[in-house]
Amino acid sequence: MRIGVDLDDTMCRTTEMVHQLLEKEAKKNGEDPLDIMNNELKREDFFKKYYEEIYEKAEIKRSVADVIRRLHNKGNEIYIITARDEKYNHITRNWLEKHNVLFDEIIASVYGDRKAEACKKYKIDLMIEDDPYNYQRLKNMNIKSILFDDRGRYEIKEEYATTWKEIENYIERNR
Repeated sequence: MRIGVDLDDTMCRTTEMVHQLLEKEAKKNGEDPLDIMNNELKREDFFKKYYEEIYEKAEIKRSVADVIRRLHNKGNEIYIITARDEKYNHITRNWLEKHNVLFDEIIASVYGDRKAEACKKYKIDLMIEDDPYNYQRLKNMNIKSILFDDRGRYEIKEEYATTWKEIENYIERNR
C-alpha cells in the first residue's frame, strides 16, 4: 500500500510552534500577535524569520514514528506529501531522520488540488491529512483519505482519527 502522510499538524505540532514564536515576537516588539498576523508585510517577515526554526524544532506527535515504522516494515511505502516549500526539503529530511521517521519520498510544495493531483500521480492508496480543505479536495478526486484531528477542531467524522494508533488500526482493518 502507498500511504501519503501530511507533515505539519499531522506528524508534528507546527501550529503550536508558530503560536509560541508569534507570542515571543509580538512581546519583543510591544505588539499583539494579531497585529503581526493581520498585517501582510509583518506576517511575511515573521515567517521569513522563523520558518526554518519552526520546521527544525516542531515537536513530533505521539506514536508517529512507531506507527509509521510498523507500517513501513509491513511493506507499505510512505510518502511525505506536504505544502511546505521544497526549498526546505533538507530541513524536512533532517527532521524526519532526527525523529526516526521512515519514509520513501518527500513530495513538497503541494496544497489543495495540487496535493490531490500529487496523490494521483504517485498512486497513493490512502492519504492522512489534517486540513479539512485538503481532505475535501482529496475526496473530490476519489482519493481515500483519513482526516487526522487530535485537537477536536472539526465536525467531519467520516474517515476520521484522533490518534496515530487509530490510523494504524484503520489501515490494518482496510488492507
